[in-house]
Amino acid sequence: MHSHRFFNPDIETTHRSDLEAIIDERIAYTISYAAEHSPYYRSFFKEKNIRPADIKSHEDLIELPIISGQVIRENQPPLTKDFRFKSHDWAGIYTIHETSGTSGTPKKFLSNLGGLEEIC
Repeated sequence: MHSHRFFNPDIETTHRSDLEAIIDERIAYTISYAAEHSPYYRSFFKEKNIRPADIKSHEDLIELPIISGQVIRENQPPLTKDFRFKSHDWAGIYTIHETSGTSGTPKKFLSNLGGLEEIC
């Protein structure tokens, strides 16, 4: 057990407004990255007439349509040729994780060196 009160004091004691700024910066980056690199999100934003650059804060996420587990399953093999949510080249993927499939079709997630990415 840690003898310190915080595991990462710099992050855990950050002022709320600074923390929200970090969150908003990461959301803007993630939305932009998904729109640029994911076939699903590229078409999703176009079909829904959403400009990724307009999503600048966590509060903007409330306006986005929900992507259900069913949508995820419909955009992965065997229903599609490839994983439409995938946003990395296969060379950067080192493992695929899969849900139990209690719905009938498991959802799959890719892990890359940067973390876990939902691929459908």
